[in-house]
Amino acid sequence: MSYKDKMGRYRTQSLFHEFRSVTPELTPMWTLKDEAAGGLPSLKALYLACGDPTEYSFAMEAFGSWNQWLKIKASKAIGPYLEGWDMELELKLKSDGLRSVIGEAKGGGKSSFNAAKYLANGDWNKATKRGRPSKEEVAKELKIAAKLDAEFADDATRIGLSVINGDKK
Repeated sequence: MSYKDKMGRYRTQSLFHEFRSVTPELTPMWTLKDEAAGGLPSLKALYLACGDPTEYSFAMEAFGSWNQWLKIKASKAIGPYLEGWDMELELKLKSDGLRSVIGEAKGGGKSSFNAAKYLANGDWNKATKRGRPSKEEVAKELKIAAKLDAEFADDATRIGLSVINGDKK
């Protein structure tokens, strides 16, 4: 796989099926669709499967280069396709964490509960933030909370609100 052009520059648009008309002489390697299409793997599916909020392991697995990923993210043409991927990944991690919390609440163990709580609260993301959250951060958290509430309402009803609230009976 060649992630650079003949002049040794990182390829950006030419890597994707959606931009094949821009450089028809170069074979695309990915699609930006949610699922594989046109015989090409989905970059978004790999991004979510890597489950890495730092994006480093994803960049290395997809392109073998952090700088390549930075160039792709900076592309004005590709940027709109990437919008929301980080928020969806964060939501996925929180969802996975909450599923573990619910599973742990049913089982009663403590160590996996604390690990799941750590993910569900987004503590991995709070370490670098300081001060009052911006309006955008507050709005983002409200959107995530609303989606999580909707997703886990059935589970909460099934196992009882006392388990979700942390009450022990």
